[in-house]
Amino acid sequence: MGAEAQVETQTRQIPIATIIHTLIGVGLMLSGLFLPCLSIVTEPTAKLLSLGLPQVDGGLLVEVTRMGMIATMIFLGVVYLWTFVDTLWPGFLGLLMLIFCGYAPADQILTMFFGNPMVVMIFFLMIFASAIVHSNIAAWLARWLMTRDFIEGRPWVMTATILVGSYCVAFLDQVTACFLMWPILFSIFEETGYKKGDRYVSIMTVYVVIAILCSFATDPFKGGAFYLLVNLQSLAAGDSGMAVPVLNTAAYLVFGVVVSLVSIAMLLLLMRFVFRVDVSPLLRMNVAALKKEPLPPLTTNQKILLGVFFFYAMWLLLPSLIGKENIVGAFLTRNTMAGSAIAVLLICIIPVKGRPVADICVSNAVYPWRVFFLIAFAMLLGGAMTAKGTNVALWMECAMRGLLSGFSVSALTIAVILLGISLTNFCNSVVLGLVLTPVLLAVSHAFGFSAAPIMACFIFAVLIAACTPAASPFAALLFGHTKWVAKTDMIKHSVIASAVVAGVVIAVGMPLATLIFG
Repeated sequence: MGAEAQVETQTRQIPIATIIHTLIGVGLMLSGLFLPCLSIVTEPTAKLLSLGLPQVDGGLLVEVTRMGMIATMIFLGVVYLWTFVDTLWPGFLGLLMLIFCGYAPADQILTMFFGNPMVVMIFFLMIFASAIVHSNIAAWLARWLMTRDFIEGRPWVMTATILVGSYCVAFLDQVTACFLMWPILFSIFEETGYKKGDRYVSIMTVYVVIAILCSFATDPFKGGAFYLLVNLQSLAAGDSGMAVPVLNTAAYLVFGVVVSLVSIAMLLLLMRFVFRVDVSPLLRMNVAALKKEPLPPLTTNQKILLGVFFFYAMWLLLPSLIGKENIVGAFLTRNTMAGSAIAVLLICIIPVKGRPVADICVSNAVYPWRVFFLIAFAMLLGGAMTAKGTNVALWMECAMRGLLSGFSVSALTIAVILLGISLTNFCNSVVLGLVLTPVLLAVSHAFGFSAAPIMACFIFAVLIAACTPAASPFAALLFGHTKWVAKTDMIKHSVIASAVVAGVVIAVGMPLATLIFG
């Protein structure tokens, strides 16, 4: 009995590293109360002069306010805890600390949190996404892609099909695509005799994640690109004075698809001609092995869910296709955020055999609450940090303007791409994108550059995060597959793949973004 009690006590112990990281994170959150306020002396501009800033040594003093320092350190502490401890409770702690530090009364902060239109939109969207996951549509599509006869006896065609299939399936749900495509990939490894340590195994396990991340960076309906594009809409609706661009949804989709497919093609060329991966075992692959169970037809519920998904996609795309000057385009533009709520309503009221298409009380057992709260808290804390009166965004703008002074628009875009794809691997990609967006917009505006092409490239680059477990949920899932791939190989091939994608965004994405977005 004593031994059992000892074992139970040991299982309840909190790792020392977790305790240390928690203390560091909480310490960061509290440090804004006493740290000196950040300041910078910068050259006068018309914008800065209009703010009545104090003059120092021939320049203007831009200083973060005390409340700005408090909000900034709370945000940085929460990001640190998200990275090293947990992705749920630090957000609640940050919300409470904003209240207790006097940023605003509790009812006002809770209104900022739950009343954010984008948060409400995402809430409904994730209900709909959970219904899609529960219906197994993505699983059906994955099996359909991998049971085509044309891949048999063609190793590189099979490899390309796996990567492009991962990219396509991920448009329904990115996280689910990981759980669908990896088992198919691992069954192929077992069927053909591949083992841990083989180059094909290591590279393909990583490249499936990169393909899914490309979908995450492309998807303007519910992926990471969606969150950052809607954030641009929110910033444009505010009185920022920065001429914030609202990127055309259809145009961004075309941009993302082109950059993604070129990136996948480059990764395949890298495998074949640089790494010289041995694909001969794939010649032993029999597609019939994946057809042991016949593929059932799509159910009526699945077909309706796909139809509603198409309706939702068209709700977002139509204004870009038919223009905003007509009645339909103008209505959809004004009510973009209603699309996800309508999609949920439709799957709740359309009957199939006397029951609704989706019982959201059942399907939402897989509701991604962690992801929802992560994004909602990031918007709240990032918005509090960069709000007017804190001077944080102004300080960051002046600091980056000094750092990037003299850069051409091309050099600035390249710097933004490299900055985004580097930093995103050390903290949550969506969070980083939300925080850096207003800063980059301010810098672009200060230099007189068109922000639209720069932001399109930044949005794509900042969402390709796979080099560390803290980078994204997809990276965390990747680093859990040590049965097939050593962590050193994961890091090596993730870094190389990220560099390849960054190169494609620079070589292909930049001119394409300039052509599309001007």
